[in-house]
Amino acid sequence: MKRLISTVMTCMAMLSLGAAARAADRPVEFKQVAPGLYFLFDFDSSNAVVLTTDEGVLVIDTRQHPRDGQDLIDRIRKITDKPIKWVIDSHFHGDHHLGNPAFQKLGATFVAQDETAALMRKTWPKEIARRQSFFKHRGFDPAAVKLVLPDVTFDSRMTIHLGGQEVDLVYFGPGQNPGDTFVLFPQARTLFTPGAFAKHSMANMTFTPSVQNWIALLDKVAHMDNVDRILPAHGDVASRTDVPELAAMLADEYATVKAAVDKGVSVDEAVRTLTPDQYKDWRNYSRRAQEIRALYELIKTGRRSYFE
Repeated sequence: MKRLISTVMTCMAMLSLGAAARAADRPVEFKQVAPGLYFLFDFDSSNAVVLTTDEGVLVIDTRQHPRDGQDLIDRIRKITDKPIKWVIDSHFHGDHHLGNPAFQKLGATFVAQDETAALMRKTWPKEIARRQSFFKHRGFDPAAVKLVLPDVTFDSRMTIHLGGQEVDLVYFGPGQNPGDTFVLFPQARTLFTPGAFAKHSMANMTFTPSVQNWIALLDKVAHMDNVDRILPAHGDVASRTDVPELAAMLADEYATVKAAVDKGVSVDEAVRTLTPDQYKDWRNYSRRAQEIRALYELIKTGRRSYFE
């Protein structure tokens, strides 16, 4: 009897911990930001953008698992019953395209930049491996995930016309990643940014082949006079005026680490001593050590081991 009670209490404790973990997740917001244009903001995962027209629907990024993808479809269906015709995969990170299978079942056409398509295939095992803790936390079945590659790819620019709306896909060169795709909605003066931008958030340096180009493309975005609103792949709605802050942070972080490398400081010593206090209130400051190690690899070797 005592063993039974102990087992029951253990199970209850585990259920309570699981409920507490789920409660800690912030609620997902799905909000209209312009006529026909919607933004899904998931603080604890990744965002998505939806354009609805009389002819059909266009989606940017499908989230981190087919169940997340289906959740997005369910939200879309509360707004419109028009067919989901286009899905844009903005970059190769799995948290932005592992929901693709749910949209493939609907017959959507998938689009990505050439580099993104290649990296989706090349990094697939690593992307699945690094999503396992998220799947476990959400109670998602990893076996439900499969690789859905783009049907259409482009080099530097592509325009989609849908229901009287124009959607411009633009590649400025590598930013946070090779293949980073920016998506402009001219009528709404709104720009979707991939992982290359998030407001007041430490950027992930693991994948960039060129911090200098990343900064340059952010400068281009900051000077796009046909853009007022920014919908980022992570973080909440922002303004074009928020972009220079991130560019300045990237330049500062790169210069600081480069100086340490030039002085012969070891990477472990740099991790211990380089503590940029001015960014302590930024989101993802906790991955400071990872960022320093990633920049050391790039500066000293010129390569990105994640792609090997």
